[in-house]
Amino acid sequence: TRMSLSFHGRRFIYICIFLFIIYATIHVHHFQNELITDRAVQLNQIAKAIKSGSGNAHLWKGRQACRHPQLEVNSPEIMKFIKDEGTIQCKGERDWVVISGSKAVITQEAKQKHGDVECSFTDVMRPNDFTTQPGITTTTHTEYNMESSDFVRVNCQGESGKKWSSVMAGARYDQDVFDRTGWHLLPKDALKLNVLMFGFDSLSRNTFIRKLPLSYDYLIKELDATVLEGYNIVGDGTPQALIPILTGKTELELPDARRRMGQKATYVNAFPFIWNNYRDNGYVTAFMEDTPQFGIFTYRLKGFNAVPTDHYMRPFFVDISSELGKYSKYCVGSIPRHKIMLDYAKHIYRIYTNQPKFIFGFHGEISHDSFNLVGAADNDLREWLEWFKLNGHLNNTLLIIMSDHGHRSLNIHRLKQKMFLFFIFEGAWI
Repeated sequence: TRMSLSFHGRRFIYICIFLFIIYATIHVHHFQNELITDRAVQLNQIAKAIKSGSGNAHLWKGRQACRHPQLEVNSPEIMKFIKDEGTIQCKGERDWVVISGSKAVITQEAKQKHGDVECSFTDVMRPNDFTTQPGITTTTHTEYNMESSDFVRVNCQGESGKKWSSVMAGARYDQDVFDRTGWHLLPKDALKLNVLMFGFDSLSRNTFIRKLPLSYDYLIKELDATVLEGYNIVGDGTPQALIPILTGKTELELPDARRRMGQKATYVNAFPFIWNNYRDNGYVTAFMEDTPQFGIFTYRLKGFNAVPTDHYMRPFFVDISSELGKYSKYCVGSIPRHKIMLDYAKHIYRIYTNQPKFIFGFHGEISHDSFNLVGAADNDLREWLEWFKLNGHLNNTLLIIMSDHGHRSLNIHRLKQKMFLFFIFEGAWI
């Protein structure tokens, strides 16, 4: 009898498991179909809204359809939340190695302090968007030329026995990229311009004015940049705001790349990114962003299966993400992480002096969670702008400083969220 009960009990459990699997399969299938239907419904609703809006003739005859409120930059309601966070302090010894373009050099300062210095450089390779792996290691007492990767793990030891290590970023020398690029490949009627776009996550125009006054002053007074005061976000969230800028389409109009779609999700390489057009016309291309755990195309979307651009900064931030605790806050070695990102664009300009370049960068670490901390980047951003101008790069570069939307953490920012930052510098070419 006990055996009989045991047998029937097991059979009952198996039947329950089987029925649960069937239910789960049906539920997931229904859920995914519902998601697909939702996208179609949303597109239809948007189309109807656009058609309905275009029918309001009084909005389109010499009038501004969307009237933005004029918010006071230093209003008391805002200023009570504003405070000076100071600059980012990277403690410890200065880096033993410096990188310029594709060349990593052991510094004279390190040699003077520690005697003869031996450093090993291990390339950081990207198997996919979520992991890295070590490449070839080269040991030297002088310098290392980056050819296989833009990123290297460096381990050094001096005669004194003192050790130093870090992960560093440059721009590798890639002959294939050189052979594929050049101004002569552009269409005859093309504006022969580099394009440099750099954005901050969750930064409104007024917050930029308050927290980055040196950079704002340089953009307006020295560069005479144009501010798009009548431009507002086209979607709620970073991908919703940036995908239309980078592809010309909303996410709903593109192949479904949402990770929750499982096997039905496509990689975002299928999106018609603007950098592909530039690449096809002889440009060097680059895409850089930080905070890989919240990546534009990897947090909610499936990410890239193949590297999207010639130079791609995500592997650097993926590689250091597990060991940030060994560095000062917001630093890698003796350099703030936002400055490493700004320098990455400079490395690319140093390497490709005579090639057309398209660079899109987007920084979030010190701007997304705080509208005060971003002020720590003011000096570095201004110096970055000055470097491009003083070296003549802005003579043939379209420069755009932008954001995706304003801050969204407080009710007082509901208006600023939709009034984001967009500066355009046309340069001497116009």
